[in-house]
Amino acid sequence: MKSHEVIVKGGLGNQLFCLFHAYKLFQESNVKVSLNLSNYFFSDRKDRSFFLETLYPTLFDDFIKSDTTLSKVFFLYSKIYEKICISQKPDRLPGDNPFIINFWPKKFIHSGYYQKIKNSDLDKRSLDFMKDRIDPSFKKKKSNSLAIHLRRGDYLNKNHSIHGIILEKYLLNEAKKILNENQFDGITIFSDSPNLIDCRKFESLHQNTVIDKGGDTRDVFKRMLNHKGLIASNSSFSLWAGLLGDIKIFSIPYYWMKDIKSDLIGLENINRFNCKI
Repeated sequence: MKSHEVIVKGGLGNQLFCLFHAYKLFQESNVKVSLNLSNYFFSDRKDRSFFLETLYPTLFDDFIKSDTTLSKVFFLYSKIYEKICISQKPDRLPGDNPFIINFWPKKFIHSGYYQKIKNSDLDKRSLDFMKDRIDPSFKKKKSNSLAIHLRRGDYLNKNHSIHGIILEKYLLNEAKKILNENQFDGITIFSDSPNLIDCRKFESLHQNTVIDKGGDTRDVFKRMLNHKGLIASNSSFSLWAGLLGDIKIFSIPYYWMKDIKSDLIGLENINRFNCKI
C-alpha cells in the first residue's frame, strides 16, 4: 500500500495550505496520510509554531503525526533535494515549489506551500471538509462588522520585501465600496503593527472603528474569521480566515506580491479588490 507524508512548514496560513494538500491526498488515496512536523524541530522562529491542533483537535484522528528521527531524515533530504533539483514554476507564487519524492517504491514525500486552490471538485470537496472539521468553538461569537487586515510586521523587513505592502488607500476604497452596498455595525482593523495605522482614516467610513487587541495568533485568527465581512491582505493568514469562516463578503487583493497577480492562487470565484504593490 502506498504511503504519503506531507511536510508541514511555515506559520498558520502556510500550515493550512499544507493541511489542504494532505486532505486532498487523503481523499484521493483513501489511506491515512502522515504530517511531517520536523520543520518545527529545526526552526528557532517562535512566531512560526505549529498551531493546527488548536484549530483541528481531531487532527491526528485523520492523520498520522510524523516526528520521529526518520521523519527528520525525510525533511532534511527534501531540503537538499529542493535546493539542487527544483526550480521556480511559472504558474506558482515565488517560493511555492511543490514536489514529490518517491523515497522508496511506495513511500512518497510531499513538500511545498501548495498555495494554489483550483476550481476542481477535489479542491472544493477538500476545502469544504476542512471548513466542517474546524473546532466548532471557533465559530461561536459572531461579529456583524467588516474586518480589514493590514499586514505590515515582518513584511517591512528587507528579507521579506518580495511580499510588498498594500497601501491603506486601496483598503479604504474597497471598504467604502462594501459599506455603501452592505449594512455593517462597524469596522475592525487587524494589524501586526497597530502603531503604524491611522485609525481616523477608517473612522471617516464608519464611526464605530476599532483596532483588534491582538495577542495569541490562534485567538486573533478566531476573531477574524467570525466577522461578517473581510478584506484580506496579501497574507495567507487572512486568506484562510476568509475561507474557513462564515464570511458573507470576502475580498482579496488583485496583486499578491510585487507585479504578481493573486490569480496564481486560484480561487477564481472570490472577489479581488484593485491595488498595486
